[in-house]
Amino acid sequence: MQTLKKNLLSLLLLALIYILLPEPGFAQDHQNDWFYNPFNKHSAHHRAIGTGAIYADEDHPAVQDWLKGSRIAMNVGDKPHGLFMIDADEDGPVLTVNKRQPHGTSGLPAVMRFPSGGVNIDFPDHFDGNITVYDRTIDLFNHLRVYAWNDGNPVAMQHRSYKPDIAGHGSKLMERTGTSASGVAAPFGILRGWEVAKTGHPIGHALQLSLPGRGDVQMLGREVWWPAVSMDGWVIRDSTHNNGNVPYGSLWAIPPEDKGGPDLSTLGLSEKGMRLAEAIRDYGMYVVDHGQQPAIRCDQDFHWQVRAELVDETRKFYKYVRLVLNSVPEEGKVKFNVGDVNQVSPTGGEYTQIIPGEFPAGGGEPLAPSNAIDAVTSSERIRYSDAGPFEGLLVYPNPAVDKIRVRLGNIPDNGVEIDVTNILGQVVFRSTEVTEPLTIIKLPEEQAIYFVRVRSDNQSKTIRVIKL
Repeated sequence: MQTLKKNLLSLLLLALIYILLPEPGFAQDHQNDWFYNPFNKHSAHHRAIGTGAIYADEDHPAVQDWLKGSRIAMNVGDKPHGLFMIDADEDGPVLTVNKRQPHGTSGLPAVMRFPSGGVNIDFPDHFDGNITVYDRTIDLFNHLRVYAWNDGNPVAMQHRSYKPDIAGHGSKLMERTGTSASGVAAPFGILRGWEVAKTGHPIGHALQLSLPGRGDVQMLGREVWWPAVSMDGWVIRDSTHNNGNVPYGSLWAIPPEDKGGPDLSTLGLSEKGMRLAEAIRDYGMYVVDHGQQPAIRCDQDFHWQVRAELVDETRKFYKYVRLVLNSVPEEGKVKFNVGDVNQVSPTGGEYTQIIPGEFPAGGGEPLAPSNAIDAVTSSERIRYSDAGPFEGLLVYPNPAVDKIRVRLGNIPDNGVEIDVTNILGQVVFRSTEVTEPLTIIKLPEEQAIYFVRVRSDNQSKTIRVIKL
């Protein structure tokens, strides 16, 4: 009897704690945390749709392709096609990520910090398998594709790193910031579990959308609109792919009522469904990749019931979603044909400038506020063609194993000088006429601290690098 009373008291205490606990995410707004709210205020991620937006009608070929579907799936991050996002502990282990296969890899091996316990997921090598780890100690996202934990010896097929305060996309054709087909950084437009779970919290950013580009139902075409800057290589090699009419980078949204959209309050949406529909109306969804069906990319923090609820809710507004025709000026739209080369020549080559267009999308007054962190960053300036070599300067990986990569902004005609010195001031690398945006430097074998100095027109910037 005494044991029963104790158990009942314990249950009552747990129930009271549950009732008194705030909604998930209530205790911390996350607004000023780059991990929860990445990309700067100039990013299309935070770009609201404007009152000047023009929406395609139902007869538009792209809309006809869209209407071949009936719902929007949710690709969750602990599954092969979402994005597993996690931030590393400050005292988390620093591990080397090796190549998963001897060929077809890029950016590996890479040294990066993991959370305590690692990221114990093993994606099959025929899936996307994307994870992104935010290292707070150096303020850097490490993105691994086709990832496997491999019993504490992590492997992947691709590694890229970038600062969280970038725009999340390029401003020039083939300026591939991330690894999605459109070139956006991995967290761009990711729907986060915490923001969905937080009752009443507006989802204050654009979303990331994938559409089918091969098979019986094809929606994607061969056109690229900013903020997309590229497309899948297999598209231009195979005439049977991407025979639809939807451009990469195009913006899709529910029109507001004054432009023919529905009164969302009449659709019978749940609380979570209503906030998702409002985000699609106010910020929209950018098409960034191909997939088997229309799908929003999400992080891992979705219970299957929440995922099922949101997918079911999209059935209620799917037919109202339309293409925003003027999300970018005509100069920002590029058409690829079969046989075109969608890669920048390793010796340089011409970039095609993508015009960002007006903010908000379509012009006029924004339908919703920008929730970006209001910070002056390198990415605020790197969007423009007059950016200098220091705008967006990135030296990675750091710590390094054997090589580092130095990525520059726009380079002046007279080039840039790069020096690498040790703590004694001895020069271990020097290049006096750097004219390319990316320089790969092999470091000496010794474990040490090195200083990378970039010099241009009597200005210089130095970054410290640790070699393990």
